[in-house]
Amino acid sequence: MENGCIFTDINKISTISNKFLSKRIKEERLPILQNHVLLFYILPKDGSPLIFSEISSIWQISKSSLSDIINKYEHLGLINKCVSAEDKRSVYVSLNPDGVRIKNKLKTIENEILNLMLEKFDEDEKLIFEKNIKKALMNIEKVL
Repeated sequence: MENGCIFTDINKISTISNKFLSKRIKEERLPILQNHVLLFYILPKDGSPLIFSEISSIWQISKSSLSDIINKYEHLGLINKCVSAEDKRSVYVSLNPDGVRIKNKLKTIENEILNLMLEKFDEDEKLIFEKNIKKALMNIEKVL
C-alpha cells in the first residue's frame, strides 16, 4: 500500500542501508559495531591524527561515550591514541594500518550499497541524485 510520504521512503532507505551494512560487517568479520562506523570515516585514511574534542564535535557524541569507543578500538589494535607532549589535556587519535584496512573495507561496502540502490540510474541520474541529497541535507540542517 502506497502511503505517499517521502519521509517514510527516506526512513526505509536508511533502515535498509543500515541493516545491509550490519550484515556485511558480520560477513566480513570486521571487529567493529555498525554504530561506530562513523569514527572510521572521520579519522583520516593517511593515519594523521585528529584531536579528541574535534572528533567528538564532528560526530556529535559525548566525550565520555567517545572515550569508551576509542579505548575499545585502541585495545583491538585499530586506533592509536596519544597524549600531547605540550598539553596533557589534548589527546590525539589516528587510524593505524589495521584501522585503515577497516576503513577501506567500509568504503567498499558503502559502494556496494550505493550500487544496489542506484542500479537502474544512469550516470547523470546518479550525479543529480547525489547533488540533490546533499542540497536537501544542507537545507534541513539550517533549521537546527
